[in-house]
Amino acid sequence: MKRFAFFLSLLLAIWRPAFSQYSGYGLTGIYYTNTNLTSAALTETDPFITFLWDGCPPQPGMSPTVFSAQWTGEVVPSYSEPYTFTVYVAGGVSLIVNNQVLINSWTDSGNRSLTGNITLTAGTPVSVVLDYFTNGGNATTDHLQLAWQSPSQAFGTIPRNYLLTGVAVAPTPTPQTPAACQSPASGVTMDGALTEWPWSGGGWTSFNRTVAGNSYGTSADFKTLWDASNFYIGVTVTDSVLTNNGAAQDFDNSDVEVFLDPTDSKSLTQTTADYGFFFRWGDTACQELNGRTGGVSMKTTTLPTGYVLEASIPWTLLGVSPPNPGKVIGFDIGVDVNHNGGGCRDGQMIWNGGPDDYSNASVYAQLSLGSACPTPVSTPPAPVGGNPYVSPNPTDGGSVKFVYTMAEAGTANIKVWNAWGNLAATLADPKGAGEQSSVLNVTGFAPGHYFYRIELDYDSGKKDTFKTQVLAVKK
Repeated sequence: MKRFAFFLSLLLAIWRPAFSQYSGYGLTGIYYTNTNLTSAALTETDPFITFLWDGCPPQPGMSPTVFSAQWTGEVVPSYSEPYTFTVYVAGGVSLIVNNQVLINSWTDSGNRSLTGNITLTAGTPVSVVLDYFTNGGNATTDHLQLAWQSPSQAFGTIPRNYLLTGVAVAPTPTPQTPAACQSPASGVTMDGALTEWPWSGGGWTSFNRTVAGNSYGTSADFKTLWDASNFYIGVTVTDSVLTNNGAAQDFDNSDVEVFLDPTDSKSLTQTTADYGFFFRWGDTACQELNGRTGGVSMKTTTLPTGYVLEASIPWTLLGVSPPNPGKVIGFDIGVDVNHNGGGCRDGQMIWNGGPDDYSNASVYAQLSLGSACPTPVSTPPAPVGGNPYVSPNPTDGGSVKFVYTMAEAGTANIKVWNAWGNLAATLADPKGAGEQSSVLNVTGFAPGHYFYRIELDYDSGKKDTFKTQVLAVKK
């Protein structure tokens, strides 16, 4: 499952495919399990035709080296003049535009550039059919890219807004409108713990929507903060298998994706004003779609049930003057999953948009920069949205109080692990219905980060289980 990777020639970026579940701009792609365009396995809308498979299957379960595909739809020229269509390919390919065969090279050969010419009329859509197959001859270099040019049209990959599936565009959901509260200067430290008070309380958002492949039950919770210098993102990912295989692309591993459109332009394409960051579990530096990572700080911490990411992105990198409350930016977040341990991603989750976030800023949510984060209170408040917490956190030692809400009578089972994943403490505390708390003595705990998980087992047999969270002990 590939999306993007490298430069083939002369400013032509090759993008690895991501699976789409909706129609719109682009072409309809059908992927087949054999080389003769039969036995369809996957149908999707691809925003443009620029693929590097790099030894990975178009979809988990398919062969990475033996498959075929067909893309159909319409292309809309801007000028009334002769056009040259160019295909860069390793594999077999044919291209038909407006019922004319422009390219026919149906043999699994190595890297080559093929061209065909046709005169088109400005604004008039014409049909396009692009067929491709590979039979294992170029397993790690298989690629396909469709470009065009004319006397007035600059040479390059055909953008999504010039390609039409021919299917009515699905209604766009109303973007979600989260808010980032304003942290005081130096209010957070990039230590991967999320224990500073601006992270506490409400404002956490959960998501588990799989938009590509198989995410194997992975889920995530995130919260955003900001101050005059940085945009902050905190994420807790629940994932049973973590992978950092050192692959060239972060998204082929256990990874968090963050997409930002600082001007909230809602552009149908990615522009130089849009940013896509990739934070891989276990790394100390991120990747960005166009290599812009100056000043970005990140830290991941491994949990017994997944990992935590804490990251900061300077406003200066995003081209934003110190913002004021009320500013709105485009924002989306995703999580990549790799359970096979190899160099191929298994699945992708996205919170608001779709698998083409890397090329389409119009599907981002609108994130509002809010007012100051609420300060802690001496008396622990009731859990917000049913999510339990521990207080004080961080703690200087002594005891901590786990606060939670029992839906009915039962037992609160609490487990605490140290940073090496060893069980440090357990509590089994019978409680009645309502807001409750359990106290744990941490006098004997060494300084450091600990991880706790609360499970509420009710007498009726029902159960509430919550995400693993961090407890910091400082002495």
